[in-house]
Amino acid sequence: MGYEELKELYGSYEIPREIHQLFQLEEEFAGKGLSLGQIGFQPINQFHPYAITPPDLIAFASTGGDGIHFGFLTDFHSVPDLNEAPIVCVTPTNDQPIRYMARNIREFLDLAFSIVYVEMLETIWTFENEQQVQELATEFGKDTPRKWKKDRERILTRCREVFGTKKVDVVSYLHEVKKERTASKRMSTLDGLGVGDRNFETTSGKSFTFSEERKCDEKEMKRMRLFLSQADELEKLAFIRDANYWYIVTSGYDEAVWELLQELLTSMGLNVEAEFVAERC
Repeated sequence: MGYEELKELYGSYEIPREIHQLFQLEEEFAGKGLSLGQIGFQPINQFHPYAITPPDLIAFASTGGDGIHFGFLTDFHSVPDLNEAPIVCVTPTNDQPIRYMARNIREFLDLAFSIVYVEMLETIWTFENEQQVQELATEFGKDTPRKWKKDRERILTRCREVFGTKKVDVVSYLHEVKKERTASKRMSTLDGLGVGDRNFETTSGKSFTFSEERKCDEKEMKRMRLFLSQADELEKLAFIRDANYWYIVTSGYDEAVWELLQELLTSMGLNVEAEFVAERC
């Protein structure tokens, strides 16, 4: 594990114990010819953000497929301790690409090790009942070689031992936490995350209406800047989430919006988030 790279990824935040344990487990498994990647849950110590990745997300694991990754949502650095930060799944090629998963890392691990393959969580997020989970697991296991099944079970059993996780009703839990997040929003946003409870008031809670054609020409950028000049802090944060969702905010695509978000985040003292956005190139 590259500790310096890991420290750089987490910045001023203390790295949760569970993250260190994941890397220790990966080393342990490697000595046995196994890997957490076999259950679709690979810890990462370096990360190059996707355009759709929220600016305030610290990624800690990937599934190894389709760019899907899991991360701590800092709610723009309003969360003081990552042990209490909610967990979000980013699935770049799907709709909805941003999926709120768990209240914290401990409960997320309960979820992750309650199923046979962690990547399934992004699919289960849309399910209505637990029977669908069972059907998905059955279908997943149909053509899986016996050795692969045994290896996965060995990995999952060891993970459950190390983290002391409990089996949960995954669908019920996801429904519950999504409902809680919705209730806690001060403002809704296009990505579904919203802007959480913060220690300031908003005068109107007004959202910017983006061009349906996703234009970012001079006229549209002028309209954005006018809105931001009159917006309070909460409205600016909602704008950041919405713009990040609506446009391809990276070099070579919607560059005017990419540059505006970096400028806006920096002006709000959110320098880490501004750097995350700048790294998309």
